[in-house]
Amino acid sequence: MKNFQNKAKIINVSKVIRAILYAGLCLWIFAFFASLVPFSFCIFPGGSQIYPIQAYASSGSALMCVFYFLVNLKLFHFFERLKNGCLFDMQTVGCLDAAGKWCILLWFYDGLFYGIRTLCFQVKMNWEFGSLFSALTLIFVAWLLKEAQELQEEQQLTV
Repeated sequence: MKNFQNKAKIINVSKVIRAILYAGLCLWIFAFFASLVPFSFCIFPGGSQIYPIQAYASSGSALMCVFYFLVNLKLFHFFERLKNGCLFDMQTVGCLDAAGKWCILLWFYDGLFYGIRTLCFQVKMNWEFGSLFSALTLIFVAWLLKEAQELQEEQQLTV
């Protein structure tokens, strides 16, 4: 009975988190197009003057929004599968692992983006390791769940 209650709790919490992540997906789509607005002034004549750092920041921010969207999408798929009752199977854990890998790519791009901005435009660079830590945490939890699955399968075979 307790396992059924735990599964029901996981499904209920997953519904709420999935709704929040859905709102995040909409936000990242909006942020992507909003980050392209300053860049569009370069393309269309008659717009206000745009400086090279603004064009660089606009294009870099747009790509960063894509990476954030992909991380959010993978987490959305993870909680979607949990909501549907697919608790910690290989595909569900794979979504969590993929979110961690996209997050590492996001951290790398973020450092590269700010590094180039520092070198070319003499704007102060801020080192940020929070997203690297969260990415490594996601990958570690996914690895831990994979190992737990294998352990459970071995126990079921020996019984």
